[in-house]
Amino acid sequence: MPQGSGDSGKKIQTGWPQRERGLERLRLLLSSQDALGPLLGMALLIGICAGVVTVAFRLLSEWPTHLFLSIPERYESLPPHWRFGVPVIGALLLGSMYLLLTPSRRNVGVVHVLDRLHNHQGQMPMQNAVLQFFAGATALVSGQSVGREGPAVHLGAASGSWVARKLRLPNNSVRSLLGCGVAAAIAASFNTPLAGVVFAMEVVMLEYSVAGFLPVMLAAVAGSTTAQIAFGRQPAFNVPAIQLTSLAELPVLFLCALVIGTLAAMFIYIHRRLVTQQRRSPLLRFLIVGLTTGTLAIWVPEILGAGYDTLEMAMLGEIGVTALMLIVAAKLIATAVGTGLGIPGGVIGPSLVLGACLGGIAGGLTNLWLGEYTASPGFYAMVGMAAMMAALLNAPLAALLGILELTYNPNVLFPGMMMIVVACLVSRYFFSTEGIFQESLRALDKSGTPSWRQQMLSRVGVASVMERRFVVVSQKIAEEEAVRLIERHPQWILIDLPKEPTPQLLRAADLATFLQRVKEAREEVRNAGKDEKNAEEAVPVDLLKLPGDRVQLAELNWRATLLEAQQQLESSGAGALYISRGHGGALDNRVSGIILPQHIDNFYRK
Repeated sequence: MPQGSGDSGKKIQTGWPQRERGLERLRLLLSSQDALGPLLGMALLIGICAGVVTVAFRLLSEWPTHLFLSIPERYESLPPHWRFGVPVIGALLLGSMYLLLTPSRRNVGVVHVLDRLHNHQGQMPMQNAVLQFFAGATALVSGQSVGREGPAVHLGAASGSWVARKLRLPNNSVRSLLGCGVAAAIAASFNTPLAGVVFAMEVVMLEYSVAGFLPVMLAAVAGSTTAQIAFGRQPAFNVPAIQLTSLAELPVLFLCALVIGTLAAMFIYIHRRLVTQQRRSPLLRFLIVGLTTGTLAIWVPEILGAGYDTLEMAMLGEIGVTALMLIVAAKLIATAVGTGLGIPGGVIGPSLVLGACLGGIAGGLTNLWLGEYTASPGFYAMVGMAAMMAALLNAPLAALLGILELTYNPNVLFPGMMMIVVACLVSRYFFSTEGIFQESLRALDKSGTPSWRQQMLSRVGVASVMERRFVVVSQKIAEEEAVRLIERHPQWILIDLPKEPTPQLLRAADLATFLQRVKEAREEVRNAGKDEKNAEEAVPVDLLKLPGDRVQLAELNWRATLLEAQQQLESSGAGALYISRGHGGALDNRVSGIILPQHIDNFYRK
């Protein structure tokens, strides 16, 4: 038998998805951009997981406070020396906790989620999530001026990433499932499923599509249901359905929005300048935060903790204008310093407190100047919350819907929309800030918002577009085997070169043309009356020597996205990629498809 003929009987790989069953088939279906059915099933699972984790985190961050607080979150009841001491002790505990970890394991929060999503295909290390769970709870219990929503977002995203990794799902679906975890976590934190959906789409995933929305919505419902089972169905805040009294108050709200947009930009500026210091010793950074927070809390204890009790009092109009001014100044400094230097907490809760206090100040001053025929300070506080959250996070729709769900007051929509527009314009265009998360990524020299091309390519797995009409053969095959191979109509021939670093790719048409020319040459010899034995003698076909264009290949795992395929082509310099199923052994047992540059280019044109 001629050399190589024993290795040439390879099957053309055309039916891989159809041959697989069970979990393997689910993985292949999820590699498609339109795998809505499987995504919904996974979204429900992840929504429940993220909801359970968020509930556990909330319990861990609230239960220990019963040991030293008569009323939960009422740090104002502590004597002055404990208002100072509790944040300092908590900061030292956090610093000691961080010192036990390598720098790469200390990254937590929403910024970490965005970095892993856009730069690491949504693969989130579980060590960071475990740190976020315990360190975030420690920060909240010790009265640091941070919120619980940032840790919840991290834990929800990590839940989605963990499930996807355990099931070995394709990377394009990891991105969607991570967004499902974020939506479920936000929904479970405040019982705000709609705000959770919009936050996940507007801030994290940066897309709006039906296929993207439906799984995220289902996950948010599951997360909210889990929280309601644990904490009941009552709204987060019990506030009256007050409304705007007169359109004459709109100029006051406009001026209030100008101030809120300015303070949001100031907050982002301070935070951005401090973020670069996160590379320094965590013990020193956290000690500075603890001392700053503790010192301010001696005189303004309302800044301690998440501050949701202060938030509700501001919406009820129970805090005077002078006290609100002190809270705004102290809260802005404590939160900007704390989150800027890396305390493992969120900024969403503090943004609501700041907005409510600023709105309450505007409402109180308006009542003093214009009399009792204006809306109560509580109404101004509600719309101020929406404006500050929108300007700080660069998430106008999520802020508006969040306030609607938190207050159950539809009267906030009209004035809230106006204030959100003004505050975002001031922060974004007058002060050139793009939201605290994007500014933090930029300060840390990490890639922020992906381009539209990157977004498109990240949504599709290579397994859904790869070329499957190929055959794997050795370098030299018998001529009769080559003829039988062409009769099976493959598009590509993958040449297995065990002694070379990578295989090569040849068009099946080039082999077919070569065989046709050989046949024609034999016919000419036979017609010329030459030795018929020599004319019919077959010789092995060397696939590296016959005329045709050969392409150097590089390997890529089948779980990768088209974006990863594009990056691999650019970094390796290869002309195409063979998609590996991750199995060991011979090449034909590993390879499942081929990706060429035109597959990526054609995707743009669809």
